[in-house]
Amino acid sequence: MLSLKSQEFHIDSAVTRVNDFLANTANYQLLLPENQTSGFQCSPSQFSFKAAGQIELTLEKQLVETKLLHFKGAKSNPFAFDLYVHLQPEDNGTKGFIEIKADLNMMLKMLVEKPLQKLLTEMASNLATQLRAGQ
Repeated sequence: MLSLKSQEFHIDSAVTRVNDFLANTANYQLLLPENQTSGFQCSPSQFSFKAAGQIELTLEKQLVETKLLHFKGAKSNPFAFDLYVHLQPEDNGTKGFIEIKADLNMMLKMLVEKPLQKLLTEMASNLATQLRAGQ
């Protein structure tokens, strides 16, 4: 099992505002790096995109709670994975991190570990930027 985490982010917004933003699947288009993804589509319960121009990934909303959002990779994906967004209220806002847990064989792990880590880092950075811009 591969477990990757983004850097911790700090946002000057209430945890409920951050959660509301993340619960809207359309907003994930704003978080995904433009230069690494294409073909974004969404519905109220899922979103999909093409990663690195070749792998189609679909994530289905599983759980939305104040401190945790969970998306599960659809069965049609090339590998099984879960995306979690962990949120924690702070005095002046929200802190948290984004995590991926994937069930990969050794070969696939070697191929996707660095791109997935980069994706998480950019998503966390873009989340902070989007919520800062929307204040």
